[in-house]
Amino acid sequence: MKKGFTMIELIFVIVILGILASVAIPRLAATREDAEISAAVSNIRTLVSDATAYYTAKGEFGTAKWNEITNVPLGSANSTATEAAASIKVANQNCISIQMVTKNGSPHIQFTKDNENMNNTVCTQVQNAEPLKAYFNSTTNANQGDIPIGSTTRVYSK
Repeated sequence: MKKGFTMIELIFVIVILGILASVAIPRLAATREDAEISAAVSNIRTLVSDATAYYTAKGEFGTAKWNEITNVPLGSANSTATEAAASIKVANQNCISIQMVTKNGSPHIQFTKDNENMNNTVCTQVQNAEPLKAYFNSTTNANQGDIPIGSTTRVYSK
């Protein structure tokens, strides 16, 4: 008598592996999305911190480019921070636009949601992430999405 597996045993093993794969693959995809969201939130916090540190050291933004202010990966990183908006990418999609603006003589970071990718679930989850709600809902002198930097870094929520 030959030793080995019967065809029925092999079929059972393949069926069990298929069931395990059908459970594990969606969980891995959800974990990847959670990692993208966490990375985006961390990048935005770093960006705010870097912009504040840059302004504190230099006293102005002038013609500084985004890649001179921060190492956070941004779309349009070579553009001037006060003249052009840069974008924070999540899963290779532009999700959040940021720009340095001057309001009443003081610099602000202006956050806006990128509406082009509202159908992208990861972008929507990043834009609705609890830590970022304060940035999008902040108001300074009735300008929603503005965060003052420099001597005042308070975020006001409605």
